[in-house]
Amino acid sequence: MKDGKSRGAILVIDDDPQMRGALARILESEGHEVMQAEDGPSALAATRARRPDLLLLDYMMPGMNGETVLRALREEWADATPPALLITASGQHTRAHEMGAVMGLEKPFNVPELLDVVQGYLRRLDAEAS
Repeated sequence: MKDGKSRGAILVIDDDPQMRGALARILESEGHEVMQAEDGPSALAATRARRPDLLLLDYMMPGMNGETVLRALREEWADATPPALLITASGQHTRAHEMGAVMGLEKPFNVPELLDVVQGYLRRLDAEAS
């Protein structure tokens, strides 16, 4: 971490393959390990295989929306639930805290803002762990 950036494993959960892929490429270019899930059930399976440090979670997904995914994760992980950044185009970003996410970002968002938010949360997690 000599450049001051905290690296971490991030799970990107979005039903849109283009958005999911773009987010993964952006985060990987910053040195993060990125896992991807296309829906709620695959996100739950991915967190069972390896607990990510941070979730980037789309709100509007078929089947299980972002709020339902967060509820299922809290039931499974309790206090160890990975922090989630809720990403939405539906205006639900203002309810992010109420749903259990640490923050909401509205689509479209700018990349520097996204990276600042991700880095801030990963640095905070590093500080809490030490």
